[in-house]
Amino acid sequence: MATMKNRAEATINRSADDIWARIGNFADISWIPGSEPQNCRMDGNIRTVTKKGWKFSLVQRLIEHDDARHTYSYDLPHDVSFETLIGPGKIARVINGTLAVTPTSDGRSAVTWDLEAEDFLFRGAFAEYQLALDTLKAEMER
Repeated sequence: MATMKNRAEATINRSADDIWARIGNFADISWIPGSEPQNCRMDGNIRTVTKKGWKFSLVQRLIEHDDARHTYSYDLPHDVSFETLIGPGKIARVINGTLAVTPTSDGRSAVTWDLEAEDFLFRGAFAEYQLALDTLKAEMER
């Protein structure tokens, strides 16, 4: 199956340190709309997330985490079946992400979330990533 790549992004009127304090913990998904933090658990560098309506868990592996650079990256440690949600043959082998916060010259911060995912997941996953950043911006700028 083919994969696609794109970048969700938002510019937030807060310092990179403030934003990273909210989103920099890989185990904390509370800032992502529709997520239920009680349904996320960490075991070493492995994050397991479940959602209502899912008949499977999404397992992600943290491959890089750098608080000084305000970034982390993750991938799938093994294939994930989306067949119960999307239909036969829908197996994800790639859902890679990199979240980063970069200060800008005007005191704001650029938040980017790069996504690489199977084409059958891409549109929904990308929309979820962009919604998360748009919601974060609204929260952080209140």
